[in-house]
Amino acid sequence: MFFADPTAAFINIRRSLRPNGRLAFVCWRALEENQLDVLPLRAGSAHLPPQPAHDPDAPGPFAFANSDRVRGILERAGFGEIEITARDDQVGSGDLDTMVAVCSRVGALGKILRENPELRAATLPAVRSALAAHDGSDGVRLNAATWVVTARAAAGL
Repeated sequence: MFFADPTAAFINIRRSLRPNGRLAFVCWRALEENQLDVLPLRAGSAHLPPQPAHDPDAPGPFAFANSDRVRGILERAGFGEIEITARDDQVGSGDLDTMVAVCSRVGALGKILRENPELRAATLPAVRSALAAHDGSDGVRLNAATWVVTARAAAGL
């Protein structure tokens, strides 16, 4: 997801596999499908600077959101028997305080706050409030939308 030329990256991976070797990985679906990332970002948005338009094919955590794109990359890299399956899981980092701390360091919101630490004090109360609505007996849990991808290295390449 983070390579400027993902096809070249997967060609290198395929070359390291035995013929018919199996590849398996999990990657994020679209930001909008990932409550884990989008809920904290939207909750704090009134306190954040405008963000540049997102290029869906640019290297980054959501670069493989489009399953057709992933399939094309793998096919061009010499993989076959490609399977891409959507998966949704409720995930979290623990209690409300822990989840607020994690959201302030990782993900889309975490990136912005790392670049603009002066925004933390204004942003985090709104994020805490939004996360509190999802706090339960097992802590804050939010949807993580991923693709589970498997493929085989084509024989003879």
